[in-house]
Amino acid sequence: MPSLSDFLKELPDGEKLVISGPTDLDFLPTALVLELEAQKRFPVVMIERPEGFEAPVVTNLFSDRARIAGMVGAGPTGFAQAWTAAMANLVPAVVSSGPAPVQEVVALGNQADAGELPISRHFEADAGRYIGSGILVCKDPDTGVRNLSFQRMQLKGPQKFGVSLHSRGHIWDHLQRCEARGKNLEVAVVIGCHPAIYIAAAAKVAMEVDELAVAGALLKQPIELVKCKTIDVEVPADAEYVIEGEILAGVHEDEGPYGEYTGYSTYRSTRNVFHVTAITRRQKPIFLDIVPGYSAEHLLLSRCTREAHVFHRLKEMVPTLKALNYPKSGTHFHAFMSFKKTAEGQARQALMLLMGLDSYIKLAVAVDEDIDVFDETEVMWALATRFQADTDLFMVPKVFCNRLDPSSVEGMSAKLGLDATKPLNFEGERTSLPQHALDWARDVLAGKAR
Repeated sequence: MPSLSDFLKELPDGEKLVISGPTDLDFLPTALVLELEAQKRFPVVMIERPEGFEAPVVTNLFSDRARIAGMVGAGPTGFAQAWTAAMANLVPAVVSSGPAPVQEVVALGNQADAGELPISRHFEADAGRYIGSGILVCKDPDTGVRNLSFQRMQLKGPQKFGVSLHSRGHIWDHLQRCEARGKNLEVAVVIGCHPAIYIAAAAKVAMEVDELAVAGALLKQPIELVKCKTIDVEVPADAEYVIEGEILAGVHEDEGPYGEYTGYSTYRSTRNVFHVTAITRRQKPIFLDIVPGYSAEHLLLSRCTREAHVFHRLKEMVPTLKALNYPKSGTHFHAFMSFKKTAEGQARQALMLLMGLDSYIKLAVAVDEDIDVFDETEVMWALATRFQADTDLFMVPKVFCNRLDPSSVEGMSAKLGLDATKPLNFEGERTSLPQHALDWARDVLAGKAR
């Protein structure tokens, strides 16, 4: 089964930025990634010598849409199709009994020291060093189905992390049922594995679906697993690190603040506690970090599967749907959709469907098929020339939303739909050029013609 190391080796040199000198992990990698983003550059950053630690650190892996598509064997624009095909053809994981790379080095109990891992402090207001790149693997306490998710983890001691489950996802539900029985929830934290597993872990799928089967479908081969040393959970055998432990039932401590995807540092937390029972790793591991906050990789990893899922479901009801984009400027709260309009009222129906499919969305814009929804300038132009506020918008107050929205009130937000499609009797005609003129201009700029 391919590993993170395998994927990195196959990356072209032009997609890598190697930092070979000693590098402080507090703030510097985050500053570098955000400055690269400001320059419209999205290489994978490889820090070979993090100060105070032995293992190299890799970050900014998920900052580019085309690279994410390549992680699942798709072309630059083929991710949505690959995702839909994978969801229709799941490949169950297999458990191996043989030796596993991720268990080449094993530290049990008090010998396990999470402080030895090259964990960064990303933003000034962060309460400490945080793991934001760990895939939390647990099992449904009733069915045994595995669940993968991302939750922020604040390092508090050699065998202790603060954890927030504020997304109220499946792991939250699993913990509630365990707590009702007076039991802790066993969890393994996987750091560093093939990127396709990260993509599957970021997805919102049904509780009865094992995200590792989704990852297998994306890679077109079963994910090989190995049993953990101290808990009843299986993890990818080719991972770099695994932290084994339990989220403690009924135990709560302050956690945070932490820089979240909204671009704000937040104290909002479920204040849970994770106790480490073992740490296993490769002999020479790579620590994969994900820069949190309002970074491209944080938003794209969270968003790529959501876009694909919502697009597929929305197209079932809106057959003329052309494209869907969650722009970075809106974090996870804005969405632009384009479609071919054949009747008045279609845009409003499509907007309501879109907001119903994704509770995160608080502003949605519908445009005609001639508008590129991945170009915010075009969407704003459509709003400027095809939209009137007295007839083309609607608002729904007090709707369930994501609690990390700092403007939300008691977990509720208003939803705003904007119809920037042309009326069917629209008289304006968009300016255009003949194709041969466009081809000539491009050839001139490419040095192919004079």
